[in-house]
Amino acid sequence: MYNRSQTIGFFDLETQYLFEDIEPRWKQMSGRGKSTIRDTLTKKLRLAIAGLMDHEGNVKIFTEENIEELFNALESVDLIIGHNLLRFDYIVLSSYYSSVAVVEKFQEKTFDTMKELEKVTGIWTGLANLGQLNLGIHKSEDTLKIPEMWRDGKHDEVKEYLRTDLEITKGIYDYGKTRGELKYTHKEYGEIKGVRTVKVHW
Repeated sequence: MYNRSQTIGFFDLETQYLFEDIEPRWKQMSGRGKSTIRDTLTKKLRLAIAGLMDHEGNVKIFTEENIEELFNALESVDLIIGHNLLRFDYIVLSSYYSSVAVVEKFQEKTFDTMKELEKVTGIWTGLANLGQLNLGIHKSEDTLKIPEMWRDGKHDEVKEYLRTDLEITKGIYDYGKTRGELKYTHKEYGEIKGVRTVKVHW
């Protein structure tokens, strides 16, 4: 997927709100109900902070105040790699980009590790799970606390959390590319069935 002649960016973002902050009934809703309104709610979560990491580990940070710089940075790289970009991150950003849908704009040069893993596992696999099982890296904070932390002004802690997520994203991509396999926790209808190893080809 990646060759040395390409410029590459590992991308992730954090939001100002959770789904339940926008829709109080979110936790009580069924899977079908959630899927119906997911994209609409995702657009309302608002960007807190975004990061773009190069293959050397250097990170550029963006917020709502310099959102245009973020779009320019995404446009400037040949390949964008992230986990769940197509179903989440790009949807969050679409509320800031009026001329064309962000997914449509960037999908041709996006490598979404969640999407690629879903092809061979049949399920959505979280970044935290992959980081723990394959890299031994744990997230620095509880994911669900991040939006409130940002709103409370704990921006340095959120930046550190974002950097960890980017390191996990890069690590998972590199690990899969080098070893050709990844471990993940398999679930069926929400029930854990154990840790499995799956072959990946990227």
